[in-house]
Amino acid sequence: MKSYRRLVWAVALVCGLMLAMPVLAQEGGLRLSLSKQFGFALGGQIQGTFKLTAQGPADLTSATFRLDDEAGVVGPMILGEVSEAPFALTFSTDRYPHGRYALSAVGQTASGQTVQSNVLHVEFVSAEAGWQATGKIMVPLLALFGAIMLLATVGPLVLERLGMRPRRPVGAPRTYGPLGGTVCPRCGRPFGLHWWAPNLIVNKFDRCPNCGKWGVVDRASREALAAAEAAEIASATPEMPEPSPEEKLRRQIEDSRYM
Repeated sequence: MKSYRRLVWAVALVCGLMLAMPVLAQEGGLRLSLSKQFGFALGGQIQGTFKLTAQGPADLTSATFRLDDEAGVVGPMILGEVSEAPFALTFSTDRYPHGRYALSAVGQTASGQTVQSNVLHVEFVSAEAGWQATGKIMVPLLALFGAIMLLATVGPLVLERLGMRPRRPVGAPRTYGPLGGTVCPRCGRPFGLHWWAPNLIVNKFDRCPNCGKWGVVDRASREALAAAEAAEIASATPEMPEPSPEEKLRRQIEDSRYM
C-alpha cells in the first residue's frame, strides 16, 4: 500500500513539473548579441546607434528587449518587442541618461515556453567621451604608422648614400613577394610592391627602389612584368656602332697577316 502511494505521489510530482515547465524561464535559451550601426564602442562603453539581436529556439515567436539601469536611478525599461524573425531591435544611446546598463531579452515560443537571454553589461557615454577615447587610441597608432613610413622612406635613402645598399643593377634577378610587382611610371623598371606603402583605394603610393622616386602604382600582370624586365635588359645592352671605313681597312690588314 505504501509503495502504491509513493508511486502515485511520484507520478503527480512529474505531472506537476511537466505542467509547470512552460512558465519556467530557461536561462540561456536566447543568445543576445549587440552590434554597432553608427557611433563608438570600446571596452563596454558605447555611444550612438546599436542593434540588439536575439537568437533562440526554432519556434520562437516573440522577443522583448529590456534595459535595466544598474545604478537604480531610472529603473527597468522595455526597449521594444519584436514578433517576427529576425528578432532584432535598433536603439540609440542618446535617448537615455549616461551610465551603466544591463541589456537582456525575454522570448516566447510557440509551445508556451519563456526563454531568458544572457545579460550584456554596457555603459552609455557621451559623444565627447567617445571621441576622446577614440583619440587616445588613434593618435598613438597614427604616430606609429608615421614613424614606420618615415623609416621605410628615409632608411633606404640613407643606406644608398652610405653605399651599404647599392641600387639593383639592370637585369638582375628579382622576386616580387606576396603583394606582387609593378612597373615604375618614372623609370619603367619593375619592382615589388611594399607592404608599408599607403593604399589609395585601388592603387598604392609606393617608392621605386630603382630610381628612388614615388608614384601611384597598381599591381601589374606577369606579362607586363616580363615585358618590363625584357625592356630593361634591352636598354642595358649597348649596341655596337657601325665601324668606319678606316676601321674596316685596318681589320682587313690585320686579318691578312694570317693568310
